[in-house]
Amino acid sequence: MLERILCRRASSWSLAVTAASAALLAVSVSAQTVSLGAAADFCVLGLDGVKLSMSNPQTSIGGNVGLGPGGIQNFSDGSIGGTFTVDPTADDSKSNNVVIAGGTVTADLSAAVADAEAASAAASALAPTQTFGAIKDALTITGSGGLNVIAIESISFSGGTDKLTLEGGASDLFFVNVSGSVKLSHRLSRIQVGGGASESHVLFNLTAAHEPLTVSGGATIAGTYLAPNGGVRLSPAVVIGGLIGGGDTSLTSAAQVECVPFDGGQACVPDRGSCRESEECCSRICSETFCVG
Repeated sequence: MLERILCRRASSWSLAVTAASAALLAVSVSAQTVSLGAAADFCVLGLDGVKLSMSNPQTSIGGNVGLGPGGIQNFSDGSIGGTFTVDPTADDSKSNNVVIAGGTVTADLSAAVADAEAASAAASALAPTQTFGAIKDALTITGSGGLNVIAIESISFSGGTDKLTLEGGASDLFFVNVSGSVKLSHRLSRIQVGGGASESHVLFNLTAAHEPLTVSGGATIAGTYLAPNGGVRLSPAVVIGGLIGGGDTSLTSAAQVECVPFDGGQACVPDRGSCRESEECCSRICSETFCVG
């Protein structure tokens, strides 16, 4: 009798372990990609209802610019090195002196806007691998050689030695989620990459409402910056990467955007563990890390 009871308990325990292992396997092979989708076609993209401003003849954007649904063009001077794409519902009526190398076209940008907003949400959902509070002085963040999800409270630089360096190799990918403001105001202030890391592998996701990305004094920032809620203020600044902004997004006083497209679409983020190459890579690594066989 006792033997039968123990057998039943052992059987029940085995079934529970099998079920838990199956659930773990299901989790381990799931992954998500963080990609800008159609938004990646633009060096500067204004989201729904944006007021997109350019002024000063020396202000320049090196690639394509998009004015999203319901947006307002508020240009006076400057240059666009690619095509200016205007959503049919946007207002492009203001006369201006902006030189547009690729001309102006009308096209539905709702998909590009949706892709940008989805990328912001996906990046926000990633579990951080490193966490920092308010950054006010020089700091180097070293990558792990793969996926790096950095959570930062805020960045405020006003001195010539204030630099945030994302240090890594060619395989490092940085998603930087900032919950507060990002402000640089000195000519020598920097957000930069170091080692073999690439600007094309850096995505800043600024999620705070009413907190625009604010860069002035000629400061330089690297990477692609998503500011869907607070907008962007460059007056002046140099961006080596790209900008995606909502609200008021303005480039003035000889601001420059040197386009380096974000190239993180192949980075996949499993629920546990991390890898970089593909869904197959994610499944393999997760399965090896959480073996249930």
